[in-house]
Amino acid sequence: MSLDAIGVVSRDPALSVKFYALLGVELKQKSGPDHFEGATPSGVRIMLDSVNLVKEINPAWKEPTGSAIILCFVQKSPKAVDAPYGNILAAGFKSAKAPWDAFWGQRYSSVLDPDGNQIDLFAAK
Repeated sequence: MSLDAIGVVSRDPALSVKFYALLGVELKQKSGPDHFEGATPSGVRIMLDSVNLVKEINPAWKEPTGSAIILCFVQKSPKAVDAPYGNILAAGFKSAKAPWDAFWGQRYSSVLDPDGNQIDLFAAK
């Protein structure tokens, strides 16, 4: 068994597609207008579904009030953490924590996707 994909529910799929493109994940529409898929360089797929599609699949589904899962994107170097962080903010998305040198030996930052999910950018120092 291995992890193949991570599903993300989105209130605004078009905006989420733009956000994840800034992380290097090109989400393409598949199987209808409310489902998108793309692969990370490591091969793990990101699947994006609209709230409407998720409610159609599971009518009992409720929108969460917070994010319990954080997606973490490794960068090639500590300096490479700052560039995507800046690009994401310049595109109008929100920061959760500016780049910093973490006590565990990594350069680290956190941003929020359009639905408030935390996305971390990091590299070993």
